[in-house]
Amino acid sequence: AVNATDNQRNKLCFIADSRSVLGRETTLISSCCKDLARILDAALARNSGRKAREMELSPQDQQTAIVMVRLIANITYQCCYNQDLLRITPVPIADFAYDTPASSNNAADTHSNAGSPVERTGLHVVLSATSLSPACFTLREWCIIAIRNAVEGNAANAETVRRLEGNEVMGDTPELQRMGVKVEMDKKG
Repeated sequence: AVNATDNQRNKLCFIADSRSVLGRETTLISSCCKDLARILDAALARNSGRKAREMELSPQDQQTAIVMVRLIANITYQCCYNQDLLRITPVPIADFAYDTPASSNNAADTHSNAGSPVERTGLHVVLSATSLSPACFTLREWCIIAIRNAVEGNAANAETVRRLEGNEVMGDTPELQRMGVKVEMDKKG
């Protein structure tokens, strides 16, 4: 019975060490975040002006996004180094995300003085990927797991998520206006 317990403990240590090595010695987290951001930015640009339930995401993009988020979820599980790496990995915002009519008015606001897009991190990308849930419910569920794994036992990541603020009201639709419902956002989002 003691050998079985030792074997199980050794297996768990090997898995934890493997996660840590993948974070430290590869660009896996960075690559996953950038690929996920590419899919996210393209989908949001393509679906601009559509209702959430009309959002479309190609089957290939759905599968790729799910795989990227699953990998992020698993590699950040109980690994502080990878959790921190997810929070600090810069992920640029694709220029084409601003080429839509709805976003062209705000494009100047999203760029820094140097003219490059405002940086976001891998953690922001995973959080933002939940917005694709109408097009891919499974992606939303894996994003929730990835977010949980990224903030579990990591005060800096939890604080980053806590400090996020709403940018705009998404629920102020013509349907709600016809019903007399007005959606507003206060200072706290």
